[in-house]
Amino acid sequence: MAFEEGLKEDIIEKVPLEELSKSGCYFPHRGIFKENSTTKVRPVFDASNKKKGFPSLNDCLEKEPNTLVLIPSFLVRFRDKRIGVISDIKRAFLQISIAEEDRDYLRFRWWKDGERK
Repeated sequence: MAFEEGLKEDIIEKVPLEELSKSGCYFPHRGIFKENSTTKVRPVFDASNKKKGFPSLNDCLEKEPNTLVLIPSFLVRFRDKRIGVISDIKRAFLQISIAEEDRDYLRFRWWKDGERK
Protein backbone atom coordinates (compact mmCIF):
# COMPACT_ATOMS: atom_id res chain seq x y z
CA MET A 1 0.00 0.00 0.00
CA ALA A 2 1.41 3.36 -0.98
CA PHE A 3 0.73 6.07 1.59
CA GLU A 4 -1.18 8.16 -0.96
CA GLU A 5 -3.55 5.23 -1.46
CA GLY A 6 -3.93 4.87 2.32
CA LEU A 7 -4.96 8.52 2.60
CA LYS A 8 -7.53 8.13 -0.19
CA GLU A 9 -9.01 5.01 1.44
CA ASP A 10 -9.06 6.61 4.93
CA ILE A 11 -6.77 3.88 6.25
CA ILE A 12 -4.29 6.49 7.46
CA GLU A 13 -4.76 10.14 8.38
CA LYS A 14 -2.57 13.21 8.64
CA VAL A 15 -1.88 14.54 12.11
CA PRO A 16 -3.15 18.13 12.39
CA LEU A 17 -0.33 20.63 13.06
CA GLU A 18 -1.81 21.60 16.44
CA GLU A 19 -1.60 17.95 17.59
CA LEU A 20 2.04 17.35 16.66
CA SER A 21 3.22 18.28 20.16
CA LYS A 22 0.92 15.72 21.85
CA SER A 23 2.62 12.66 23.28
CA GLY A 24 2.77 9.73 20.93
CA CYS A 25 4.99 7.15 19.31
CA TYR A 26 6.55 7.32 15.85
CA PHE A 27 7.39 4.03 14.15
CA PRO A 28 10.38 3.66 11.86
CA HIS A 29 9.40 2.04 8.58
CA ARG A 30 10.79 0.99 5.24
CA GLY A 31 9.34 -0.13 1.96
CA ILE A 32 9.46 -3.68 0.63
CA PHE A 33 9.43 -3.62 -3.17
CA LYS A 34 7.99 -6.46 -5.30
CA GLU A 35 7.73 -5.71 -8.99
CA ASN A 36 5.68 -8.82 -9.81
CA SER A 37 3.11 -8.27 -7.04
CA THR A 38 -0.23 -6.48 -7.19
CA THR A 39 1.06 -4.39 -4.26
CA LYS A 40 4.33 -3.01 -5.66
CA VAL A 41 5.44 -1.34 -2.41
CA ARG A 42 4.47 -2.58 1.03
CA PRO A 43 5.44 -0.59 4.13
CA VAL A 44 6.93 -2.53 7.04
CA PHE A 45 6.81 -0.88 10.47
CA ASP A 46 9.23 -1.68 13.30
CA ALA A 47 7.09 -2.09 16.44
CA SER A 48 10.12 -3.39 18.37
CA ASN A 49 11.81 0.02 18.17
CA LYS A 50 12.39 1.58 21.61
CA LYS A 51 12.77 5.18 22.70
CA LYS A 52 15.20 5.56 25.60
CA GLY A 53 13.36 4.93 28.87
CA PHE A 54 10.15 3.69 27.20
CA PRO A 55 8.97 0.23 26.13
CA SER A 56 8.34 -0.67 22.50
CA LEU A 57 4.81 -1.39 21.29
CA ASN A 58 5.76 -5.07 21.08
CA ASP A 59 6.74 -4.96 24.78
CA CYS A 60 3.27 -3.65 25.65
CA LEU A 61 1.28 -6.29 23.77
CA GLU A 62 -0.21 -9.25 25.58
CA LYS A 63 1.76 -12.42 24.91
CA GLU A 64 -0.28 -15.28 23.44
CA PRO A 65 0.70 -18.91 22.99
CA ASN A 66 2.51 -19.84 19.77
CA THR A 67 -0.13 -21.35 17.49
CA LEU A 68 2.26 -22.20 14.62
CA VAL A 69 2.53 -25.75 15.96
CA LEU A 70 -1.18 -26.22 15.12
CA ILE A 71 -0.75 -25.60 11.38
CA PRO A 72 0.18 -29.17 10.30
CA SER A 73 -2.86 -30.73 12.02
CA PHE A 74 -5.07 -27.96 10.60
CA LEU A 75 -3.85 -28.71 7.06
CA VAL A 76 -4.51 -32.43 7.50
CA ARG A 77 -8.08 -31.73 8.67
CA PHE A 78 -8.58 -29.26 5.78
CA ARG A 79 -7.70 -31.98 3.24
CA ASP A 80 -10.02 -34.46 4.96
CA LYS A 81 -13.22 -32.71 3.81
CA ARG A 82 -14.68 -32.48 0.33
CA ILE A 83 -15.04 -28.68 0.28
CA GLY A 84 -12.59 -26.18 1.71
CA VAL A 85 -12.89 -22.43 2.08
CA ILE A 86 -9.99 -20.00 1.93
CA SER A 87 -9.80 -16.23 2.01
CA ASP A 88 -7.38 -13.50 1.00
CA ILE A 89 -7.09 -10.86 3.71
CA LYS A 90 -6.43 -7.53 1.98
CA ARG A 91 -3.71 -5.59 3.83
CA ALA A 92 -4.91 -7.11 7.09
CA PHE A 93 -3.38 -4.86 9.74
CA LEU A 94 -4.24 -1.59 8.01
CA GLN A 95 -7.87 -2.66 7.60
CA ILE A 96 -8.39 -2.91 11.37
CA SER A 97 -10.00 0.15 12.90
CA ILE A 98 -7.86 1.77 15.61
CA ALA A 99 -9.61 3.56 18.48
CA GLU A 100 -9.11 7.31 18.19
CA GLU A 101 -7.42 7.56 21.61
CA ASP A 102 -4.81 4.97 20.51
CA ARG A 103 -3.89 6.50 17.15
CA ASP A 104 -1.23 8.82 18.58
CA TYR A 105 0.78 5.72 19.49
CA LEU A 106 0.80 4.37 15.93
CA ARG A 107 2.22 7.39 14.11
CA PHE A 108 4.85 7.38 11.38
CA ARG A 109 6.67 10.12 9.51
CA TRP A 110 6.29 10.28 5.77
CA TRP A 111 7.83 12.70 3.34
CA LYS A 112 6.77 12.84 -0.26
CA ASP A 113 9.58 12.66 -2.83
CA GLY A 114 11.76 15.76 -2.60
CA GLU A 115 9.93 17.18 0.45
CA ARG A 116 12.50 16.29 3.13
CA LYS A 117 15.57 18.52 3.06
